[in-house]
Amino acid sequence: MIPGLPPLSGRVGDAIHRLAGWIDRRRREILIVSLVVLVGAGFLARRLPIRSDITHLLPPTTPSVVALHQLEARVPTFGTILVVAEGKDPAQRARAGQLLARQLAGLDPQLVTQVIADDREARDFVWRNRFLFADLPDLEAARNALDDEIRRAKLASNPLYVDLEDEDEKPARGAGAQPDGTAELRRKLDEARARHEGAPGLVSRDGTMQLLVVRTTFSNSELTLGGRLVADLDARMAAVQREVGPSVTISAQGDVYTALAEHRALTRGVLIATLLTVVVVAAGLLLYFRSLVALGALFFSLAVGTVATFAFTRLTIGHLNLATAFLSSIVVGNGINFGLILLARFLEERRAGKRGVDAIGAAMAGTMAGTLTAALTASVAYASLTITSFEGFRHFGIIGGAGMIACWAAAYLILPAGLAVLERRGMVATRREPALGRVVAWFLPRRPLPVVFFGLALTVFASAAAYHFVVNDPLEKSMKNLLSDSDELVRMRERLHRVHDAFSWDTTGIFILAAPDRAAARDVVAKLRAADLGVPAERRLLSKVESLDDLLPREQAAKLTLLADVRHRIDEALPDLDEAERDELLQLRPPESLRALGDRDVPASIAAPFTERDGTRGRLVVAHARRGLDPDDIPTLISFTAAVRALHLGDGVIVGGSMFVFADVLEHMQADGPRATVVALLGAILVVLVLVGGNRHGVITLLCCVSGTALMLACAWLLGLKGNVLDFIALPITIGIGIDYSVNIVTRVRHEGQGSAHRALQTVGGAVVVCSFTTIVGYGSLLLSANRGIRSFGTAAIVGEATCLLAALALAPALLALGRGGRTPRPTRPTRPTVPAQTPE
Repeated sequence: MIPGLPPLSGRVGDAIHRLAGWIDRRRREILIVSLVVLVGAGFLARRLPIRSDITHLLPPTTPSVVALHQLEARVPTFGTILVVAEGKDPAQRARAGQLLARQLAGLDPQLVTQVIADDREARDFVWRNRFLFADLPDLEAARNALDDEIRRAKLASNPLYVDLEDEDEKPARGAGAQPDGTAELRRKLDEARARHEGAPGLVSRDGTMQLLVVRTTFSNSELTLGGRLVADLDARMAAVQREVGPSVTISAQGDVYTALAEHRALTRGVLIATLLTVVVVAAGLLLYFRSLVALGALFFSLAVGTVATFAFTRLTIGHLNLATAFLSSIVVGNGINFGLILLARFLEERRAGKRGVDAIGAAMAGTMAGTLTAALTASVAYASLTITSFEGFRHFGIIGGAGMIACWAAAYLILPAGLAVLERRGMVATRREPALGRVVAWFLPRRPLPVVFFGLALTVFASAAAYHFVVNDPLEKSMKNLLSDSDELVRMRERLHRVHDAFSWDTTGIFILAAPDRAAARDVVAKLRAADLGVPAERRLLSKVESLDDLLPREQAAKLTLLADVRHRIDEALPDLDEAERDELLQLRPPESLRALGDRDVPASIAAPFTERDGTRGRLVVAHARRGLDPDDIPTLISFTAAVRALHLGDGVIVGGSMFVFADVLEHMQADGPRATVVALLGAILVVLVLVGGNRHGVITLLCCVSGTALMLACAWLLGLKGNVLDFIALPITIGIGIDYSVNIVTRVRHEGQGSAHRALQTVGGAVVVCSFTTIVGYGSLLLSANRGIRSFGTAAIVGEATCLLAALALAPALLALGRGGRTPRPTRPTRPTVPAQTPE
């Protein structure tokens, strides 16, 4: 009953009975409207997308998200696909590479900015300008050595020349030996020629892999575009595979493929979890209630409440994210509890001889206070997450809170209408009381005092353990434990690592900086490099900083002047040399076409990382975190991103990348998680005080909540569970569950009078166990997810379910029974009550 108001047999009870009568009279209209709502809400809910990109866990105004969107507007390439042809036969592998290059050239230009099948353009660029790419000191040394070589050659061609230099003082000149300066220059020119004339294609060092790089116009979060491109690419690769046969293996991997695989794993997990929850819960409830038609009415009301929740989500939020994707199974598992309690009480009233409106009204009056308290507490627990700025929590709170209210309203409007229809048609049978309640009551000790002492002592110990767990850094330290580990993703990551190893690539720890102009970009590069000056390699911030300037020769003006001088000296000397000496010297002659190179002279394939969507070059900078930095280590990641942001790189400089988004997710989680938990606890206390009262029954309800929550944290500590972005959600939910189960026991005892703890367990205790069963099934289905973070959340939530159920079934009845003088009667064995005459099915 509701405290502070007359007993339910008075005005409030009369009002509830009148509501039951109105529902009975309008039963058909209610069910028709419910069906219309179900169809309409289902249409909206089926169009609800899942955004698996981690940026959707953060507010749009978060600096890292803002920076990422700004970069996406400027940087034309955000997605990368690596296509690999692998085979032991070099000829077959090269043929597969050629066929792939032709196929990939036909990809949709609206989806692909660039296909890199060869580095020929880069090699030609370096070869054409090989003299400008030589270091200035090397050129100066070569010029000086060249002067000496020319002088010697001229003197040697003079018939009157006599060499008076001692043999020991002459530089060593074996066959083909050159003076040191020109020898070094010739060596570097020979290396450049070898690279220029090398085999075409991007081939691994062992010659077994050939790589083609596809750059996309969209980021990997654009799943629709990614799906279109991957489907086209897979078809083209399959065509090449059929042509070259099994001697060459063709595969594709990269962030676009990974994002699609993550999304497939997530959506597949959501579908499996929801279906499994519905099937297992239905089977369990059928065994408990043994009435298929009554169960059908329960599930219809639950379906309306659940589908309406996600239609509301579609209209208000517009999508699900990584944290809310599995709420369908959670809403089903939690939301069914209200209808379950009502249906159990309705069947109990039927066994007591009541029929029709009398049975429905009595069931509603007898359960409304407890279920309303449970629904509001659960809703407040979810709603506590909405005070945070973290979208992962906030959306979870909005959807979960709305879902609890919607399912409660459906349970007390649609379910009674369905039961009224079934009653009129004589389709509800009166069966024996379920044995589960009697079994639960059988375990209630006759002497509750030891149970109270043990329970309170365990609560104190659990609270101490929970405090130890919370203050000693309970957070997950590795990002790897938040990722999916489906077979597809594992194979994809293994292939990607092999490609990186084969081509000596390290793509981890890369981020982009965008400057407002070219001069600012140079200033950014200077500041980034200055930050690591004099710092040991293992403590540096960055391993490499790249800009467009690094693709252009340095000190071009000085080099052009020096090379012109070298060319002039060679031209003067050529007439005095013999043919062999002339040919040898011409190899060192800089071409007259040499000129200072600018940004636009760099080939597009090389300049792509530094070219913006509008064609502007040189304002982008690519930085690499220091070698050995593990971006999967959360403390390291947060420390690194904070250090980069603290460099004060200048006004208008945008710093962005996935590392910064991850860091912001973790910092929001750490700040918002504890705050949401405190608000959930305060909200639960307020709801209990308002609906149950600040009396003995309210205190017992809150004490059971504290006990169950503390035990949950203590178990998490003992099991070695670590908190992540989803586990923090489990704590407010557990607070709601701790109220839900205990309040149904407490309000039943209060309704029936002092000293009825045994009877409360025998009646509503079984229903509470079934409620916990349905919720555990909902959480248990999360353990089938490929995502490790979601599995961890499921584990934590199941632990909370078990501890709160234990507190409700053991501590609450023992505390309630203390008022009877310290002894609780119980039968010598479970009994079966007599059953009134049955109404035929």
